[in-house]
Amino acid sequence: MSRRRVVITGTGALSALGATPAALWQGLLEDRSGIRRLPRLVALGLPVTTGGEVEPETPVPPGAERDLAVAGRAIGDALAEAGLAASGCGLVWGTGLDTIRLAGRELTLRAAGTVFSTLAAPFGGPRRMMAVACASGTQAIGEAAELVRRGRVEACVAGGSSFMLTPFYLLGFSRLGTLATDRGSLRGNEEPAAACRPFDLGRHGFALAEGAAALVIESYDAARRRGASMLAELIGFGTSQDAFDLNRPLPDGSGAELAMRRSLADADLAAGELDAINAHGTATLVGDRAEAAAIRRLLGEEWRRTPVSSAKGAIGHAMAAAGALEAIAACRTCATGLVPPTVNLRHPDPDCELDHVIAEPRDAGARTVLSVSLGMGGQNAAIVVRRVAN
Repeated sequence: MSRRRVVITGTGALSALGATPAALWQGLLEDRSGIRRLPRLVALGLPVTTGGEVEPETPVPPGAERDLAVAGRAIGDALAEAGLAASGCGLVWGTGLDTIRLAGRELTLRAAGTVFSTLAAPFGGPRRMMAVACASGTQAIGEAAELVRRGRVEACVAGGSSFMLTPFYLLGFSRLGTLATDRGSLRGNEEPAAACRPFDLGRHGFALAEGAAALVIESYDAARRRGASMLAELIGFGTSQDAFDLNRPLPDGSGAELAMRRSLADADLAAGELDAINAHGTATLVGDRAEAAAIRRLLGEEWRRTPVSSAKGAIGHAMAAAGALEAIAACRTCATGLVPPTVNLRHPDPDCELDHVIAEPRDAGARTVLSVSLGMGGQNAAIVVRRVAN
């Protein structure tokens, strides 16, 4: 029995670069970072005062929960672009940890499941919540694609949201040694935009960010019948689990490699048929090295001529939303052939040797792109998207 073709017909994105997918893409092409110093963190005297904060173009209504409002806006924008209603779609949504806010001297907690239940209410179903750390957004997209492929639903919204840019999580990640602190910056405190430098020799951790992104995953036949615009085709999905350590990947990157290989097998592609890779690239010392090693083994000699870039120098690490935001960038690469540069990458670490895209976009004529997400705890997910062919 042949599988149904699956395409992406709508997107919505709010990130540190702006409140639309177009703003995200334009910022990446301009080699521009949305990471900045946040006065609220400076006032608290934290060791980290920079982050990737979302600024919605339309203010969040007074009294509204910010996380719910921003995630809802991404979903609404994706459905509007696709021309579909939530009642006729499923929802697979990636969530991070609980949102913890400091108000005066009181800590308040908002459970991730509460946010999902509210977001899911208008959807006809199936409705699923994904919580696999930094791989959640990519995992959600892959799971949604499987639902559509198997005929469980004609269309499904997938993506993720994360609002962990709070003192609680900033202090926690700082203690783990994975976060770029103000003192660790080789460029000093005057350049917060340079805090996150994936694959760079001077990298010292990621910049924590918030964000939300949604993609409408639809069967090719249904999209064609109604004359919908198709942004990209999703042809492969793979996952793996390191079973190694809570905070570190397998040093050789073999867990990440397995997820990537499975996504290629699912797409029935050889590694040499990839035109570009959207890397996880968090700017941690061990993470970048392991991922680069995995990509080199995956590609063989093709690693020298397959462009690789990471979006996190521009938008920071948006955790559960990261993979969904980056999947939108991968779709834009398929549509335009352009591979955006890795923002803040200027001096590649020899231990992270790849065909990096530096300083300006590369017109690689890219049609087929692998997008990778590697989560804490060893959760790995990868998808393959390509330009839609009739």
